[in-house]
Amino acid sequence: MAKMMMFHVPEDNDLLAAYGELSLRHEHLTHILRMTIKTLARLEVSEALDATAYDGAARLRDRIRALARQWLGEGEALLKLQAILERCKRATEKRNDLIHSVWGKELDGEPFRRGNDHSWQPLPTVEELKALGEEIRILTDSLNDARLMGFLADALAKRSLPQ
Repeated sequence: MAKMMMFHVPEDNDLLAAYGELSLRHEHLTHILRMTIKTLARLEVSEALDATAYDGAARLRDRIRALARQWLGEGEALLKLQAILERCKRATEKRNDLIHSVWGKELDGEPFRRGNDHSWQPLPTVEELKALGEEIRILTDSLNDARLMGFLADALAKRSLPQ
C-alpha cells in the first residue's frame, strides 16, 4: 500500500548543518573539476569558468577525461587521474542520492526519504553526512594537489603542447 506522506524538514539543526555542509563540499569539488579543465586546457580562470558554467559534475569529469587523454597520453598520470575521477563519480552519486531525495513523513510517523530508486529509506544520520562530506573534501584536496604540485602538474610540465 502506498504511503501518504507530507513533506518534512527536520528540526535537528545538526542534521541540517551536516546536509548543508555536504552540499558546500560538493560545490568545492565541482569547482576543482573546473580548475582541472583550466589546467589541462591551459586556460585563464575566467575562461574555464565561463566554458563550464552550466556543466554538472558528470560532464566535467567527461571533459577532463578527454583533455587528459589528449595532453597526457596513455600512462601513469592518466591512470591516476582516471582513478581519482572514478572515486569522485562514486561520491557524487552518493551525494546526489541524498541531496536530490524528497524528505517526508507519514502523519504521526517517522521521517523518511525517497531515494533515487524510489524506495522509502530512513533519513541519513549526521555521521553519514559528515563522513561523505569528508570523503568529498579529501577527493577535492587530492585533485587540487595533483594539478597544482603533484603528479598531474609534473606530467603536464614534461609534455609539449599538442600540434
